[in-house]
Amino acid sequence: MPVTTMRHRAAHRFVTIIVVALVVSYGSSLNAQQTDNNAQLDIFVFNQEDHGGNKIQNEDMLYVGARASAKLKVNNVLSIRPTISGALLYAGGKPDVPSTITNATTTSASQRTTNRAGGKSDYTPVTTSMGFDIKPIGSDWTLSPGLFFSWQDNYVSRGLDFSASVELFNGNFIPSITYGFRWDSLTAGSLGIEGIFGFSGEDGEGGEGGEEEAGEGDEGGGGGSINRLETRWTHNLQLGFTQILSPQWRLNASVQYTLQHGSLGAPNAVVTLFDTSDVPVLFANEKLPKIRNRFQFNTRVRFSPVTGWGIGADHSFYLDDWGILNVAIEPQVEGYFVPEVARWRVWYRYSYQWGTRFHRGHPTREFKYQTDDADLLTFSTHSGGALFYFRLARWGGLDWMLRVSGYAFTRSDHILGYGALIGIEFDW
Repeated sequence: MPVTTMRHRAAHRFVTIIVVALVVSYGSSLNAQQTDNNAQLDIFVFNQEDHGGNKIQNEDMLYVGARASAKLKVNNVLSIRPTISGALLYAGGKPDVPSTITNATTTSASQRTTNRAGGKSDYTPVTTSMGFDIKPIGSDWTLSPGLFFSWQDNYVSRGLDFSASVELFNGNFIPSITYGFRWDSLTAGSLGIEGIFGFSGEDGEGGEGGEEEAGEGDEGGGGGSINRLETRWTHNLQLGFTQILSPQWRLNASVQYTLQHGSLGAPNAVVTLFDTSDVPVLFANEKLPKIRNRFQFNTRVRFSPVTGWGIGADHSFYLDDWGILNVAIEPQVEGYFVPEVARWRVWYRYSYQWGTRFHRGHPTREFKYQTDDADLLTFSTHSGGALFYFRLARWGGLDWMLRVSGYAFTRSDHILGYGALIGIEFDW
């Protein structure tokens, strides 16, 4: 589920990347053997650099962390899937605030910026989840409820997940339904203990409306406590299927609807206002609607001409009622160096995003809705990576495997990133 605070936006970008890398690793047919019990430990690092996408707000970040997960068969009906990850996040960096901005130290918006601008901000995000797979004896259904919790000092997310799938036509057709719910609390300052439970002074700003010009009293960014606790709810529903077309061909497709409501902007995000000569002169608060409807369509095609080798492509199409449209394609190839011992996979992804209508370019006044968030603007992305998988040995009744992967991307707005992951897993 997306997180969109200014400090969290960098974290969200990285989390998205790591999730993609882990999905590629675990979802790949590189690990063809299905076992009842499996455990994994990953160590990852990711660095993001901003070379001028927004000359005032810096998107630099460094993220280093570890993730442990397992799949454990309790009995013939129930399996459990615990995961936990922890990391060190060094986000932001001091923006280059021009001296022409006259309210750089007086408004709540600028306080939020200078609060973030005092140097790199350090966070220690921790995420844990517990999933369950329930397959009644004699049934073709698998039911998978789950719990989710993520924390760092200015953001907490709690969640429930549920999915169900059924194997039809001897397992050649597998439809599925997935639902996820997230309840997030976020602030520009720090969460206390009561904030973890969502009990501290929520006073979200008022409702929906058109793109009207802001009231006179809003000029310069408005007031309000920068430590105010805000809340966001997210509902995510996905319908999909897997179809085995032949021994060589496999097709996956899904449609996803996401509804978010509550505080969808960032407590400490700002928009720069300019004068008629295009000189930055003021900071104003970011303002976004309190509701967001999003749709995404995904397809995945795989062709395996011979055992151990395969080619494929993923496609996605995304749109929402903020005016964002994103299309992407990701071809992949996989094979082996030594059958059942050393394998590889490489992929490349291209995407293009048309940005939100709430981006105003270089505005000379405030609007009811306005943002400078780099992730909501127009850009194209080239990215790619490689995964190498080695079956090491069988020690003490365990099959030990090593995974190494690397990933990099570059965006047309001069943001780039690169990272690596190394992992050990074993089956029994």
